[in-house]
Amino acid sequence: MARATGKSIGTEVLRAAALVLLGMVVLFPVYWMAVIALTPTGFSRSLSGLFPEQITLENFVLLFSERPMLRWIGNSIFVASASSFLSLAFGASCGYALSRIRFRGSGLILILVLATQMMPATSIVVPLYILFRDFGLLDTMQGMVLGHISLVAPLAIWMSKGFFDSIPADLEGAARIDGCSRLSAYWHVTLPLALPGLAAIFIYGFVTSWHDFLFAKTLINSQSLWTAATGISSFRGEYFTLHELQMAAALVFAFPVIIVFLVMQRRIVSGALAGSVR
Repeated sequence: MARATGKSIGTEVLRAAALVLLGMVVLFPVYWMAVIALTPTGFSRSLSGLFPEQITLENFVLLFSERPMLRWIGNSIFVASASSFLSLAFGASCGYALSRIRFRGSGLILILVLATQMMPATSIVVPLYILFRDFGLLDTMQGMVLGHISLVAPLAIWMSKGFFDSIPADLEGAARIDGCSRLSAYWHVTLPLALPGLAAIFIYGFVTSWHDFLFAKTLINSQSLWTAATGISSFRGEYFTLHELQMAAALVFAFPVIIVFLVMQRRIVSGALAGSVR
């Protein structure tokens, strides 16, 4: 009995040590970003240890005083929020229809939607560029939002269909017997039950749009319309790179996503579990 208890304690210690080691490996790049961001400009290449010899916040001050970082962050928030919300509305509507309405060809539609999700973004950016040029959407925020919707909407349709499949259709039938129309049964019964899954879709769309660099760099030319991802790349010059400012910008860039995740993490977990159990 004592030997079994000792073996169990040893297993727990090894498991804890492995988790700590894994956490250190995952968090070390973030820590090193913070070290470089807190180092005076031009001195990051001379770092000889794991800790900065001098700590300064000057890089963060320069970031907001000499570069339009707030505007870039605002553009990123607008594009990510609008594209994820519109993708969610479109994907939830399509997913509900594919889940509840049986018609010939629905399986083929789902396969085609999945095929568009498997295509790399680099294969659609050129056709989108030509299409947006013909419609006058290049170098506009509307074009950016539409481009990001093309990235997020296919998976939103698939995920929302899975969530609606997990909700018994009998609940809507009972609501309709009580006098609800199909639309009011969807709005008052099904949609509230699918909220955790829809929140997970919103977060997926927000993070996908927030991190996009290819579309932002290709579809937008004006500096005032840059997103933060494009703005961070501007710190890389032809002959030298401002590593300290770039790392400070990267930390600021990651902050809004961390806040969104912390606020909605409970719904993300419950939504992922709801989608995995059918």
